[in-house]
Amino acid sequence: MTDFEAQLPALIDALAHTGWVVCDDFLSQDQATALRAEGLRRQQQGEFHRAAVGRADARSQRDEIRGDDVRWLDPLQPSDPEHAYWQRINALQSGLNRELFLGIREGEFHYAHYPVGSFYKRHLDRFRDDDARVVSVVCYLNSGWQAHDGGQLRLWHDPDQADHYTDIAPQAGRLVLFLSERYWHEVLPAQQPRWSITGWMRR
Repeated sequence: MTDFEAQLPALIDALAHTGWVVCDDFLSQDQATALRAEGLRRQQQGEFHRAAVGRADARSQRDEIRGDDVRWLDPLQPSDPEHAYWQRINALQSGLNRELFLGIREGEFHYAHYPVGSFYKRHLDRFRDDDARVVSVVCYLNSGWQAHDGGQLRLWHDPDQADHYTDIAPQAGRLVLFLSERYWHEVLPAQQPRWSITGWMRR
């Protein structure tokens, strides 16, 4: 049993009670470093593209809203560094369905690279006309990240109260889970290249 699997019951319980939770040992430092190197390799091979906002005909690139580049993961053809990530994601999905009856059927995940100075303005992950996204999942790949490097995930507990939020640093191996329909969030401007694997568990 991995350290993450040992923590899984407590994580699920916290998500059920508060709607969000942080796990600092989802991946080891070596695993996070290997995934960041894999993302960089894929980026250098031209596999990334600029992220967009909206969906269908309303989908567009909006630099004033978000500035990250992404590359979607293929669960059927994982690279060697991606195996550990999928093993833990599958354990997480099974645990959430077993304990919380969320009806999750699949996940969609991508590498997300934020160049220096980029950000993602406050938003909600669930679309107004589509409730498939249940749990938002972010796993960070940044070794040695410092507070002055910025790039924190700001999670708004009450979007109507300007000071009612938690800032979460994007440190390597850290996992953040939150309910997609409930939590508005943003990525603060990054002062270093910022890497993560981000996505959603869907029903």
